[in-house]
Amino acid sequence: MKTTLDIQENIALAPYTTLKIGGPARYFTTVDSEPQLIEAATFARAHSVPIFILGGGSNILVADRGFQGLIIRPLFKGREIIEENNNNVILRIGAGEVLDDVIAWTVKKGWWGLENLSFVPGLVGALAIQNVGAYGQEASQVIDSVEVYDLEAQLSKLKYQNECGFTYRHSRFNTSDKNRFIILRITIKLSKKGIPNISYKDLREYFGNRRPNQQELREVIIKIRTQKGQDPSVVWTCGSFFSNFRLTNEEFNKLLQRIEHAEELNNLVRKITAPSDEEKIKVPAAWILDRICKLKGFQVGGVKLSEKQVLNLVNTGNATAADCIRLFESVRNIVRKKT
Repeated sequence: MKTTLDIQENIALAPYTTLKIGGPARYFTTVDSEPQLIEAATFARAHSVPIFILGGGSNILVADRGFQGLIIRPLFKGREIIEENNNNVILRIGAGEVLDDVIAWTVKKGWWGLENLSFVPGLVGALAIQNVGAYGQEASQVIDSVEVYDLEAQLSKLKYQNECGFTYRHSRFNTSDKNRFIILRITIKLSKKGIPNISYKDLREYFGNRRPNQQELREVIIKIRTQKGQDPSVVWTCGSFFSNFRLTNEEFNKLLQRIEHAEELNNLVRKITAPSDEEKIKVPAAWILDRICKLKGFQVGGVKLSEKQVLNLVNTGNATAADCIRLFESVRNIVRKKT
C-alpha cells in the first residue's frame, strides 16, 4: 500500500515516554492533519493491526515486548480565539500543543481556569482523555467541547462537555470508548475575572490568608511540583502513578476504624474535594502510602517510589515494565494489608 506518510518500523518507544521504558512499535508515524490521520487509519486497517495514540508519553507505561500495531502521534497545532467579551474568552486549541506552553500563554493573557494545572507534562489532548486535574482544578471545569476523529465511523465529530463522561481522572475517551476516538482539538472557556484557587492543602499552607495573582500562583505550583520530583526533564518519571481513593461514607468509616492516625486523616479529607466526584470522599493516596505504609523509596528492580513524593514512580536507570508491575502489585498488597 502506497502512502505519503513516513511510517517507520520497529521503533523503540522508551524515548517517547517520560519513564523511558518500553519495547518497540511494529509501525510508527506522526500526523499533523486530518488527511494524514485518515491515511494512517487506512494503513492500519489494510495491515490488520491495532492503533495506539501516543501523545506526550507522560502518562503511559509501555510493555517490554512493545506494541504489535501502529503508533500514531497526533501533533495537531493551533491556538485560536473563537469568542471574547469582557468576562470570558473561548479558545480552540490543537491537541498536539504542549499543555504547559498553552497554560503559560493563558496566564500571560490573564485568562483564568488552567493555572493550577501548571507544569503538568504532556499535550493538550490529554486534558479531555484523562480529565487532567491538579491542585483543586480539573480540565472538565473549562472544557466546552472536544473535536474528535471516530475510528469506527471514520469521520470527525464534535463532543460537547456533557457528552464526554467526565469523572475523576476519567472520561469516555479512556473508559467506555477507549481507543475509538482521536482528539483533534479542544475548545475551552476561560474567565477574565477569576480568583485564585488555593483550596488545595499545599497552596493554602504556602499562601495562608494572602491572595496571590495568577502568575505568582503558577510559579508556586511549578516550584512545589519541582520540589516533589515531578520534573521529567530531571528524573525519569510518569509523576503520580497511584490515583486517590474515592470512598463512600461507609467505606471511609471502616477505613478510620482500621488505621492509625485516623483523626489526622479525618481532618485532612475535609480539606480536599474532587470537583467531578463530589459524592465520594477523596482520600489522598500519598497520605496512605506514606503515613500508614511507610513506602517512600520502596524499590523493586530498577523502579522505585520517590523519596520526595511517594506517589511518583521513578526509573532509576534500568527499570523494565515488569519491574513497574511488580512494584504496583506489591504496593497494592501492602495497602490492602495495612488498611
